[in-house]
Amino acid sequence: MNNYPLLNISVNSNSGDTKLQQLTSELLRVIKGYYKEGEILPSINSLSKKLEISRDTVFKAYSELKTRGIIDSTPAKGYFVNCLIKKVLLLLDYYSPFKDIVYREIENKLDSTYSIDLVFHHYNSRLFDSVILESAGKYNFYVVMNIDTKTLKIADILKKIDSSKLLLLDIPVNYWNNLQPERYNYIWQDFDEAVFNSLSEIKDRIIKYKTFHFINPDRLQHPLITQHAFVEFCKQNTIQGNIINSSKNINIKKKEAYFVLRQRDLNAILLQAKEKKIVIGKDVGILCYNDSPLYEFVSNGITVISTDFKKMAHKASQFIIKGSKMKEIIPTKIILRNSL
Repeated sequence: MNNYPLLNISVNSNSGDTKLQQLTSELLRVIKGYYKEGEILPSINSLSKKLEISRDTVFKAYSELKTRGIIDSTPAKGYFVNCLIKKVLLLLDYYSPFKDIVYREIENKLDSTYSIDLVFHHYNSRLFDSVILESAGKYNFYVVMNIDTKTLKIADILKKIDSSKLLLLDIPVNYWNNLQPERYNYIWQDFDEAVFNSLSEIKDRIIKYKTFHFINPDRLQHPLITQHAFVEFCKQNTIQGNIINSSKNINIKKKEAYFVLRQRDLNAILLQAKEKKIVIGKDVGILCYNDSPLYEFVSNGITVISTDFKKMAHKASQFIIKGSKMKEIIPTKIILRNSL
């Protein structure tokens, strides 16, 4: 039994924190600093007597550490140290094929000493705030997609998280308007200039069509800077551009091209093309944002503007494993296929 470090534990009645908070923090400190997996902790009675605090306070502190996975208990052994697994919160916006790539790649890079909790906030601010508040201080690392992707303002509640443990995904640092970027770790794709450059790269394919539509439904939480890049591209190249703000307004016609942000709208276009006997890549053009494993095979291949999500996940894994600063922009590129 490794009791020596516990002799240094103290609970101060004059502290601004409760005795429970102090005891939990102190136990966590000595366990991580001195204990090995499987070592037995003092009983509730002995720790209560030594610190002159109630058994209920000790029980609650042990219960909190048990909830976090730091310790465990059995009737035969009492309380003992678990394998000190590092916990990671992966808080993403919503499920999509490329989010699955990010999750799976991070999972593959981390060994069995890590545990990942995957949560989607679906741009529900109450849910987002609740998850952050409930998780604050309970994880070793936080990988978060922001709640505000329209104006790109960083959520104030993220200040609850130690910035050295927080990695922000897909929040272009150029547009942060309420926090200093140097304080935070981030990995992001370029939603603006890279989109403009990618469109310019395939200009000769786009100008074959009479109208170039950008499908950006009002409820879709995609950074507006991508729409701005589309508008500027059309303006500079004298292309007839059009913004479609509702999926209900998609009505595909021959000699027109469509820039699609989400798979649901691509499905609608493909269904209409089948019903109207319109040939993708010949009668109409399709360009999608963010690649998916299926896009290589759908309609002889869908052209995409996409970042490298495996690389994004690899960088996120490095942040988690090494705990070092991370300030990365993942390159965006065109993948040409037969749809355009």
